[in-house]
Amino acid sequence: MNNLPNSDAADARSDDWLGDCLEALALRGPVDQPSQLSTLLPVGDIVDRRIALVELIKLDMAMVADIGRFRGIDEYLDVDAAVLSPANVPLDLVMEEIQIRKDLGQTPDASEYQQRYPAFAAMLGPLEQSIAAMTSSSIAGPPPEIDLGESVDDFLILQKLGQGAFAHVYLAQQVSMRRLVALKVSRGKGGESESLAQFDHPNIVRVYDQRQLTDPALHLLYMQFVPGGTLADVVKSARATITDTRRTPQTVASMGGTMLLQSVDEQLLSAAQIVPEDSATRRWLAESPWPQVVAWVGIHLARALHEAHSQQILHRDVKPANVLLTAEGVPKLADFNVSFSESAEQVGKAASLGGSLAYMSPEHLRAIIDRNHADQDQIREPADLYSLGVLLWELWQGRRPFDVKPTTLSWNDAATEQLSARDRPLIPPNSDSIGDAGMRDNQAAQRVLEKTLRRALAIAPEDRFVDGAEMAGRLRLALHPQAATLFDPPDPSLRSWLSKQSPWIMACLVLLIPHGIAGGLNYHYNFYEVMQTPHLKETLRWVSWIVNLTYFPLAAVLAILQTRSMVRAVDGARYDTRIESSDLSGMLDLGHNAAMIGGSLWFSSGLLFPLVFQALSPDFTMIDSLHLFMSSLICGGIAMAYPYFGTAWLATFVFYPLCLRRTMQDADFDARASRMINRGELYRLIAAIIPLLGGALMLSSPSTSRSFMFAAIAAGVFGVLVASFIHHQITEAWSRMGQVLSTKLTTTPA
Repeated sequence: MNNLPNSDAADARSDDWLGDCLEALALRGPVDQPSQLSTLLPVGDIVDRRIALVELIKLDMAMVADIGRFRGIDEYLDVDAAVLSPANVPLDLVMEEIQIRKDLGQTPDASEYQQRYPAFAAMLGPLEQSIAAMTSSSIAGPPPEIDLGESVDDFLILQKLGQGAFAHVYLAQQVSMRRLVALKVSRGKGGESESLAQFDHPNIVRVYDQRQLTDPALHLLYMQFVPGGTLADVVKSARATITDTRRTPQTVASMGGTMLLQSVDEQLLSAAQIVPEDSATRRWLAESPWPQVVAWVGIHLARALHEAHSQQILHRDVKPANVLLTAEGVPKLADFNVSFSESAEQVGKAASLGGSLAYMSPEHLRAIIDRNHADQDQIREPADLYSLGVLLWELWQGRRPFDVKPTTLSWNDAATEQLSARDRPLIPPNSDSIGDAGMRDNQAAQRVLEKTLRRALAIAPEDRFVDGAEMAGRLRLALHPQAATLFDPPDPSLRSWLSKQSPWIMACLVLLIPHGIAGGLNYHYNFYEVMQTPHLKETLRWVSWIVNLTYFPLAAVLAILQTRSMVRAVDGARYDTRIESSDLSGMLDLGHNAAMIGGSLWFSSGLLFPLVFQALSPDFTMIDSLHLFMSSLICGGIAMAYPYFGTAWLATFVFYPLCLRRTMQDADFDARASRMINRGELYRLIAAIIPLLGGALMLSSPSTSRSFMFAAIAAGVFGVLVASFIHHQITEAWSRMGQVLSTKLTTTPA
């Protein structure tokens, strides 16, 4: 089993020690002397020390400003000259000082900073635009600690759940409502409450309300209490499990969703909450392999993002720490602090560029690197889906999909390296990762999950999913491996090969070959069994030529016209263009329409042939006319039933899944499935009638034709068996597709 790459280990480590450094300073308050910051720096790597020092300086500057004083960058240059000197001050620190001076009522002069930092002269030119575009740390500082058992406004503090640099989160009882809430206490007032209060979605943490206190000056945001911890805890467990060399792949695979439940239960215990005893969701998680659990988490979060995006709110900081888990393990998206809304009350506000570098999309990183010229309109819905892709890959593999080199000297350099990593190939999934080892039934789920995440991690936003609903639909395939083999067949398979062939050729072959066989059978029977005189045989020859040269070209033209919808739908799937619902309907109706056309042509020829022969030859009797008509009916049945089942099989197993493979959404699925199954019953009945008609014709035929008719009846019976088998396959396929497409039934917790 492979160990975590050094870059991933460093990335994961930075998530911990940097937060610890900032929280230690936030609890301590601004230092008396800048040199005291050196005691908070990590030991060892100069890169880590520089990153930490820059962020500590920002926080200390903000807290000093909160008490009405200004402390500039120059006062911090003696903290550690080897780490930070006048020659290597990063741009983001310069911009932080400018913003703090603005907040203190001063007027920073662009020329002053251009002289102090000539390397940034061009970027510091448009100063006002730079200040508007940047994300400033709050200068409010951390809130005061609240003792357990103390009351604040309408809230009784029960337990401290966590803290950050600028806010504390408590488990509290809202006395007036007699309910438990998560109470976020801070000095400032962000936009999170306005963002979250708009949602009423099962996968978004519900914000109840906010209150602003004046004495003391505190902002209270109270929201739904979610006791199961965060997805970051689960990621740590997954990373430790995958990289534990003492575990065999089989042991890792057998754990599956129990890892998520173990993490949740630990958090429930620490919060003195009860573990649910009778939960269908927890039972499903405990029995499911890890790739399916990851896909299940992704479905919930993709739906949450779709809800946010539908209300013109972008999250912009999707990461494991911002995903809370319920007691049943259901994920809920939280922390919209850096979200951006286009709602009317926020029009004109600058969009936040905040977020976490390790989970940012390429367009988000480019905006971080070049704040002055960043086109913030490019950081749209696909950026959130990209971050979700990184999150799910890390949850699945225990590491992020990028090979990031730990050689950065500042956040700007870190963003540049992260952006460079996005252009490199993704780290291949570890074959020994959770849920893979030897589990044949899980191969389709693994394949679908990897393809889905690779698409979410596409460099260009337009190559990703259109919205969260589309991504959720694609992830649902991983929960249903049998359905996944329909929509995403493995490459060395017949259906995969057929999906790459011309729909024109395949449709025409399936539609016209049965007509040709029926025509040959009909001619053979009539020539040897019905036409008893040389004159009638000769008449049959030239009449057949005339009729065939008329009917078969007409049938071919009509078949081509009917095939246009299938071709448009398949081309749309192959070239990633919009597929109209009418073309999907036309593709699925092709077999039925062709059967109706073919049956009509054979029925009309069955009426026309006897009239022509009676007019041309007085020797042609009514019995001969009846035989001629009956043989046309039998051949018409062949030309109806077998093309239908052939095209229905192609549509069900090849072309419809191909057309739905990208979006996994079809609002009319249930109606289409019902129509396909009902029509299959009709054409199976038609196929069963064929040998019955053959038997009736045999009983009325001369004895010399019995051997021929026996062979025809045997072929008809065989055809009925084949038709029944194909209909059963089609019915099963639509049932499996319904597991992921139907709006009526849901067979899993997702």
